[in-house]
This record gives sequence, C-alpha cells and structure tokens, in this order.
Amino acid sequence: MREAVRRRLGPWLGLLAGLALVYRSVLQGRVMAGRDAFRIFIPDSAFLLESLRAGELPLWNPYPRLGQPFAATLYSQVFYPPRLLTVLLAGPELGLTLQHLLHVVIAAAGTFLLLRHLRASRPAAVLGSAAFALSAPFAVLSAQQNVASAAAWTGLLLLASRRAALRPSPRRTAQVALVAGLAFLAGSPETWLWQAPLALAVALAARREVRTLMATGAGLAWGFALGALVALPALEFAHNSTRGAGRVDQLEWSLSWPQLLSVAWPFAEHPRSRYWAGDDQFFILVLFLGTLVCALALAGGLGRSRRTRPFAWGALGLTLLALGAHFPPAALLLHLPPFHLFRYPVKYFVGAAFCVAVLAAFGLDAFSRRARRGRRSLKHVAGVVAALFAALLLGPPLARLPLFRSGVEAGLPWVVLALGAGALAFFLPAAGPGRAFRVRRALAGVALVELAAFHLMQGGTGSAPLESLRRPSRLAAALPPGYAGRVSVDLSSDELSEVPTTVSATAAPLPGEGGTYIALSRDALVPNRFVEERLRVFEGYGAPEPLRIESLYESGARAAFDLAGVGYYVRRGPPPFADLVPVLALPGLPTLYRSDTAVPRAFVVHTARDASDAEAQAAFVDATQPLRHAALLAEGEPLEGPGCEGSTARVTRAGLSWVEVTLEACGPGYLVLSDAYYPGWEATLDGEPVPVRRANAVMRAVRVPPGAHAVRFDYRPLSFRLGALVSGLALGALALALRPRKHEGRPLSGDRPSGTTTA
Repeated sequence: MREAVRRRLGPWLGLLAGLALVYRSVLQGRVMAGRDAFRIFIPDSAFLLESLRAGELPLWNPYPRLGQPFAATLYSQVFYPPRLLTVLLAGPELGLTLQHLLHVVIAAAGTFLLLRHLRASRPAAVLGSAAFALSAPFAVLSAQQNVASAAAWTGLLLLASRRAALRPSPRRTAQVALVAGLAFLAGSPETWLWQAPLALAVALAARREVRTLMATGAGLAWGFALGALVALPALEFAHNSTRGAGRVDQLEWSLSWPQLLSVAWPFAEHPRSRYWAGDDQFFILVLFLGTLVCALALAGGLGRSRRTRPFAWGALGLTLLALGAHFPPAALLLHLPPFHLFRYPVKYFVGAAFCVAVLAAFGLDAFSRRARRGRRSLKHVAGVVAALFAALLLGPPLARLPLFRSGVEAGLPWVVLALGAGALAFFLPAAGPGRAFRVRRALAGVALVELAAFHLMQGGTGSAPLESLRRPSRLAAALPPGYAGRVSVDLSSDELSEVPTTVSATAAPLPGEGGTYIALSRDALVPNRFVEERLRVFEGYGAPEPLRIESLYESGARAAFDLAGVGYYVRRGPPPFADLVPVLALPGLPTLYRSDTAVPRAFVVHTARDASDAEAQAAFVDATQPLRHAALLAEGEPLEGPGCEGSTARVTRAGLSWVEVTLEACGPGYLVLSDAYYPGWEATLDGEPVPVRRANAVMRAVRVPPGAHAVRFDYRPLSFRLGALVSGLALGALALALRPRKHEGRPLSGDRPSGTTTA
C-alpha cells in the first residue's frame, strides 16, 4: 500500500520541488515580469479587470493608438477561463504569475499522462514532463503568457486525440473539442497551428482508419468553433491591421543556427547579435533543453515504433520551420497562408521542444531495454573516462573553428560531463534482473540533475518585487484631475536596444530586466503601462497595429499630435517642440511637458470632401493644420460650409466602448471625434441611427444638422456577435456531449483499451 502511494505521489512531489527550484524568485516575494509581461500582459490584465468591474464586455480598449479592438487581440485572452480566474482572484500583477505556474502544472500533468498512455515507463514519463514543463524555454515564456498557456495544453490535447482515435464516440470527440477550445482561447494561434496537425498525426498513428481520424478532426473543428467569439473579430482585425495589409516581416526573429545548437549545447549562441539586428531572435532568450535530454531524444526518434513517428517528424519539421529565414524552404512556406499572418518563426520551436521531451522519454526506455542484455564492465567504464579526457583535451581546438561562436568552447565542459555522466549511468549498474530498472532511474536522475543545474546557473526567470509593479505613476498624478485629453509617450527612448555580447556562463538578460527599468516602468509610463493609469495615449506597443495610425505618430509632426488631442508629452531629454511647458521632472524618469495647442477630442467642421487615404494622411501632418476646420472623408456626403463660426462640441460621458457628445452647430456640418474609426462602431443622433464615416484617414465623423444635438457612439461589432452565436451553439453541444451518462459508445471491432494498445 505504501509503495503504491509513494509511486503515485512521487511525480507530483517532484513537480512541486521542480517548481520551487525553477521559480524560486516567487518564494522570495517577487512576481514574473519579463519584457512583454510588464509591457503587455499586466496592462492587458488591468484593463480586463477594469472592464469587468465596469460591467462592460472588454471588446474595445480606448487607451492606446486612438483606441483599438481588445478581444480581437488574441493574446489578451479575454474569454480564457484561467486568465479570468487568476486576474479576479489575485489582480493583474500577481495573477500573471499564478497563471503561469498553473500552466506549468497543466503542461507537466498533460505530458506525463500522454506518455503513460503511450506506454512509457513511469520514470520516462516523469523525465518527459519535466523536460518540457520545467525546461528553460518554458520558464522564459512566462513573459509570453499566451504562448506558454496554449502550449501547456499540448499533452492533454494529444491524449484526448489518441483516445478519440482508438474509441471514437461523441463524448471523446467532445473531449478533444474542450481541450482544443481552451488551447485556442489561450491566444496563440501559431501554437494552435502546429498543435492541430500534431494531434491528427498522433491519431493517425494510433489507428489508420478514416473514421477514427475524422473523430479527432471533428473535435479540432469543434474546438475552433468554441473560440469563434474571438476568432472572427481577430480575422477582422487582421484585415484592418498592418498584417492584413502585408506590412509584416514573417521571417523576423527566425531561429539562428548557433541558437539551434544551443538547444543541446549551452552557451553556443554567445556572443549574441545586437537586439533587433543580426541573425539571432530574442523572443525565447534561452533555448537549452539539456544535453542528455537531446541525446535521449535522438535515440527515441530513431526507433521504429509508430508511437514515436509523429513526434520525430514533428521535432524535425517544427525545428526547420522555426529556422525561418535561415532555411529557404521554411522561408517560402512562411509566406503562404495562413503562416503569412504571423511573425517570429521561433515560436514554432515550442512545438519542437515538446516533441523532443516526448522523444527523450522513449529514448530513456529504449536504453533501459538495451541494458537488460548488458552488464557492468570495467572496460566500458574505463573507455568512458578516457573519452571524457580526450574530449576535454581535443575539443577546444575544434570549438575555435570559424564555424562556431566562442560560446561553443565555453559550453564544451558541460556537454562532455553531461554525456559522460549519462554513459556512466548506463554502464555502472550491476547485472541482474533489475538492471534495466536501475539504468532507467539512473539516466533519468542524471538528466533531471542537469536541468536543475542549468536553472541554478541561470539565476531564475525575469522578475520584480510585487510592490514596485503596483506603485502608481507620479507622472500620471501630475496631470490635471479628470484630464480627458491624450498623452504622447516616446516609444523609442525606452527601447532595449542592445544585449551584452560578451561570453557568459549564463544567457545575458536584456538590460534592465529585473532592475530599475521594470521597477520604474509604470512610474515612467512605459508603453503600455499607461493603461493601468487609464490614460489615452497616441502611441501604443504590441501587435497587431491598426492601419494608418502608426505612420501618423511616427511622423513626429506637430500637426498630427495636435489633431489627435495630445495635451501632454512624456519625453527623456529636451521637449520635441520648443513651446512645450515643463510640468514635472524627477530623477530617473522622463519629463512631463504640457502643450496648449491640442484640438479637443470632439469638434465640428462645416467643410468636408472625399479624399484618398494618401491625401488625408498628408493633410494630417500638414504644418498648416487644415483638418482643424475641414474633414477629408473616405466616403460620405461632401459639404461646403456656410462659413459660420462658433460651433461647439463636448464629450459629456464616456465608457470603454461608448462615448456621448453634446454639440451646438451653427450650420450643417460633421461632428469629428478624434478616436479611431473601426468597423463595428455605430452612432445615434438624438436617438436615431446615423452612419459613421471615416474622416481624416483614421477618425470617426457623423453628419449633423444645425442646432443642439446629442450624439452617442457604441462599439457593437458584427464579427463578435456572429462569433458569440457560433461559440454559444458549440458550448451547448459540448455540454450535451459531456453530460454524465452510464454507458459510452462501444469500441470498434478489434479495438483494445488505450492502456493495452500495441500501436
């Protein structure tokens, strides 16, 4: 009885120990705060919480870039249950850390259960789950929460797919749909793009029948339908963003060949190229999976079992795809639909890392089977020791070849010692009936120790004290109470433009990671931390970028900032315009400047005509500022004004996705609102629906007659309503299929229980 309890609890106690080691900074009162964690995911969580407290659906974010869709930005994870749960329970800053730890557990449990279902031994399943969920790449993905969250469901998705293939039934198809839907709602479509084919391949390897393959395929389609409420708005946003306009470099941040070597050879990528320059990517800063893990994966991939083939081909294919610009066939494929919508090919390496972890488990069992026929031999042990010394003596000259970077020589002792320890773990156990078991445990132990040693050397994940992230901004506090205009923040002054290129025993962090840069980020209104201060800002950080807006603030033209209603500027160094008035200057922070020339958020013009986007954008940055008194329409009724003056407009109330304006027009005109035009915005004039026109390239406008009127703008996108209908129907069908029942569909003729399959 005690032995059974120990065997069952052992893996979970090991997982807790691994969590405590890898994320030891959390035990010290710190929270995860890598670059995109504090610049995107924490502000997004704050806005999500603000929306929920306001009783509004978080469909539109009014704060960055004149406003933009929020739920349609998939990485916002608006309707992802774990995100909602952790944000509501712990708030934006701590919630992000809890969410990542939860997904480490999900990733470990899913990989372990999948491997046990594939008939891997318990030590092999423990190794495979740790090699993925507790790996260095998964740890650094705490800064890319959507990728980590989606990838965490891979093991459970493949497990459900294989079960559905072995015993097709509506209930098992629904289980595939449930996991696939959660993975999609996690907000990383690139991850789902490799998970779905891998799930189909695993199902096909389990049983080569059309019916069983269709069970998994139907489950995946069903899962996509569950995410339709964000998928349809996301497709609409892609069409109305720089990505849909073909302005995305799909090959940006491809995995370089030295970085690929660093997966098994630590520090091989050092010295890295400059940030945003050179061949290296900086999306996943640490790629090392373990020298011994990779060696075991190679052995597992060379096996002939049908169980291993999907993972062997998956590891190879996804690695080549991650190389992107450095592998011409991958570069060609990434320019084709649907890959052309995404950037950063290195994201596909996450799938390769999962496949490597699974293959390592199979490799461990393969070595243990070979150990049954072997015995301890002093000759073999002496050969291993001699090979170690030879590698340490002869390796440095080879490592200095021009083919390699200098970090290869720095990592040589690690590689030699890891492989040597693995070889000794194979040869040293004495012969006997339990030799295979002892070899398996020894090899798994050495591999796990190597992973732990690397994490100790790394120094932990990017983190910051919780209180520093929660500290309000002193710059925001210096703004007038109730200020409703816009602020401009400098996107370039806080860019992390360079990474140390010296060889180090650890992967060099980005400048400021874990230091004062993070601690002062909200204080300095670093994009997008202004969202937490509820400030409407002309600029924004993060993809996708809405069409036409980015070029306006990047122009640096005073006319563009005035027309956008920018009344305050946050800049390091001198002001961008000579007439700006300093308001607040604090040590270590940018200076806050005031402008007295900003156009109100709502204003009335009495002249309007049709114009092309190019003409409207040119007028937007024109130094004479013609758009203060005229509107250039993408479509709509032209208007030659009577020349009257004195029209007024004022925003009286505003929510996150609605705005109310009262106006007094001296003649026929257009009410212009300096918020972003986007499909889904509707308007009423004195309670009656009126069309919303795109004016001045990016703004909203409504035709108004003379007199006093009230105009209300509401964001009600058809894409969300249709998506919500599809998701609601899919969810209802899921509830029916998963309802408790006494009997499940009978297995196919000749099928066996999943635990005894011989596939």
